[in-house]
Amino acid sequence: MECRSFFISGGRMPDNYSHFKEELLKCIDDMLVIENIPGCPCEDLRDKVKNNVFNLVVLGQFKRGKTSLINALLGAEILPTAVVPLTSIATILKYGEALRIKVFLNDGSVKEIRPETLPLYVTEKGNPKNEKDVREVVVTYPSQYLKDGVQLIDTPGVGSVYHHNTDIAYQYIPKSDAALFLLSVDQPVSRAELDFLTDVKEYSDRIFFLQNKADYVGPKDLEESIDFSRNVLKESIDSDIRIFPVSAKLALDGKLSGSDEILERSYLPAFEKLLHKFLIEEKGRV
Repeated sequence: MECRSFFISGGRMPDNYSHFKEELLKCIDDMLVIENIPGCPCEDLRDKVKNNVFNLVVLGQFKRGKTSLINALLGAEILPTAVVPLTSIATILKYGEALRIKVFLNDGSVKEIRPETLPLYVTEKGNPKNEKDVREVVVTYPSQYLKDGVQLIDTPGVGSVYHHNTDIAYQYIPKSDAALFLLSVDQPVSRAELDFLTDVKEYSDRIFFLQNKADYVGPKDLEESIDFSRNVLKESIDSDIRIFPVSAKLALDGKLSGSDEILERSYLPAFEKLLHKFLIEEKGRV
């Protein structure tokens, strides 16, 4: 098998992207034949190249507001939220002309469900200990965030009493091209978060840190909270990081009501500008 270099000087891809893609897929197929191992990482790589996918995985400890942030980014209440640890199954959001939801089971079967029944499959209350044997849920939605192959992946929170939720979150770390790592104003950074972050960084250095629930405190306390989180993280991962304040709740309220004033108070617009620029620049480097 000969897998030639697909990049030329400066790391630039050839002008004929279609030919490059075809040759790369052939190379991956050759590796799959040699490996001949079910679940080999090459399978995920092939799917990503073929479908031109960029996975933006949302990670963090339980009750940090990961699902609420995704709803805020999309500007719609698509995924269920609650005051107790809720998300138990990974949900992949990709672009589609209409809201459609498909449930993929571990036995290989697929069922399409109505949006209002989603909590019965992805929450600990509706699907305790995954008694329905769900592998993952795929949601299509016409959002600008999801165009051009970007997929948002909502994962269960780590560190709760539901250990199987932590296991599921870990399964999606290797699939990430970049990650949104959520912290929270109302709870200091925990040891479990630091351990989880260390594992995440083994697969990706492209991590955005967000301090959610910024509306819980005033500007001075918010700044102090972010400084504390930054110092703790710096000691753990030995690198300077930037933490973005955000209120996922206010952001969603602002978008749903059409209130620019509420949206600005959520701090989300500033982060969205940076995220949009990042997705445009980085997606082609996957």
